Amino acid sequence: MTGGIGAGVYGPQGLWGWLAPNGSIALTDSSPSQTFEEPFSPEEIKAFLKIPVRSPTDPEEDALICDLISAARVVAEYFQGRDLVQKQWDLHLDFWIDYFIKLRDNLISVDLFQVRSSDGSYNTLVENTDFIVDTSKSPGLVAPAYNEMWFTFTPWPSSAILIRFTCGIPHTSVFWRADGRAVKAGMRRLIADWYSNRLPFEKLLDPGREIPFGVTALLTAGALKHVG
Repeated sequence: MTGGIGAGVYGPQGLWGWLAPNGSIALTDSSPSQTFEEPFSPEEIKAFLKIPVRSPTDPEEDALICDLISAARVVAEYFQGRDLVQKQWDLHLDFWIDYFIKLRDNLISVDLFQVRSSDGSYNTLVENTDFIVDTSKSPGLVAPAYNEMWFTFTPWPSSAILIRFTCGIPHTSVFWRADGRAVKAGMRRLIADWYSNRLPFEKLLDPGREIPFGVTALLTAGALKHVG
């Protein structure tokens, strides 16, 4: 878990910075632990890097390739300001912060909405009865049902509200056939350089700008711009 709203993806759009004093967010700690379907398979990257087929396989090399794929995706998520793979998050709030509670871009579903009262008891809210979900907006959000307000209750002293939700860009999304192709190209560039050079792109490159502009332009292709 990381402190404050914005854990995991805190891109150029500054997602959730305005919520930081009121809650925290972390990936759902589940059993079994959630896994992420990366944009590339290890075999795709090995073919791109022209790594020869090894028999037997090299487990250390395979582990490195998998780590580099995940690392490149995390960098791309930073520049995109959204999750590029499906993830489940737990958002904890101390109180109702607004009529519309913004969650995250590419919201897929709200899986659990629970409040804890001062006596320690839990109340699980029902979608389309106690609240509605809007996956069309960026970021997606929850709000009270039509003609209703968030109900009054005496909250538990801290983290009285839990909203567990799933978001990300599915592999079937049109995004991967449009701007996502450029994002993948940028990821390939990152992976290739990390694998081949094990150093920053250029020895004389500004340490504060390790990633060249051309790669940055690829990774920011189609990044969402938030209104208001």
